[in-house]
Amino acid sequence: MTRKFPIFDRPHRIVPALFCVAAALLLAGCAAPTKPHGASPASPATHPAAPDAATLRERHLAAADAAANQYRTCLYGHVARYVDLVPDPVRLADEAAAECAPITARFRRERQAAIMTYTSASDAAQQADAATLALQTDGLRVARARATELRALQ
Repeated sequence: MTRKFPIFDRPHRIVPALFCVAAALLLAGCAAPTKPHGASPASPATHPAAPDAATLRERHLAAADAAANQYRTCLYGHVARYVDLVPDPVRLADEAAAECAPITARFRRERQAAIMTYTSASDAAQQADAATLALQTDGLRVARARATELRALQ
């Protein structure tokens, strides 16, 4: 082995040199200044600008619309799934509303956050409550009608 690799023949000289090189690299790495994660090389001290009120409002309204669509889908899916098991359309729609209640809570939060960008917290809460009640009432009305329609088709 020492004939093919003569470097292994003199380990008492090579090993201390390798340790010195490794120590120098380690010290150089520790002494280098660190930059925060996500900082760009062109502007390390600047942060992205905070979104303005209109942008925040649009984001919250889009999230509220998505929650409203998810609520309707949840209601109608529950009605379609359990129409054979629950004979009363009103009770079926009420069960669906109870199952989908967490989605209405998310709708209310997003709606309130959107309204708070341009009015007070109490007004935003009242308007969000009214929008949530309208969503629930409309959803229940359509779910009851859909349950009655599915029952008639059977």
